[in-house]
Amino acid sequence: MKADKDRRKYQRQPLRLTVLCQKVGRLGGTVYTGNTVNVSPGGLLAEFRDCRLEEGELVSIDMTVPPTEGLLDYGGRFSSYARIVRVNRTHLLGTIQSHSATRAVALEFCESPKLRV
Repeated sequence: MKADKDRRKYQRQPLRLTVLCQKVGRLGGTVYTGNTVNVSPGGLLAEFRDCRLEEGELVSIDMTVPPTEGLLDYGGRFSSYARIVRVNRTHLLGTIQSHSATRAVALEFCESPKLRV
């Protein structure tokens, strides 16, 4: 586990934001809604329910940032493209829920996220 952290180029910060994700090249395709678990300049980890995202796929992402005094007084949205590097079943409330379709999806940004206010 420690070796994984040592390989990371950027330190992850725990952050809970709403994130929308859609496969690139699928016009009118499914938009998956989830929540970030942690975020870094290089990517993010998010949880999605009932998602059909696969490792290696390219997706567009959009994150809503609430108004934050001294940071983004009016809030905004970050958008980018990312590659899915890992998809795992998640633990809910500390226990594995086998009937749950929640997945932890690790994404690596293909470009720096753009802020829109």
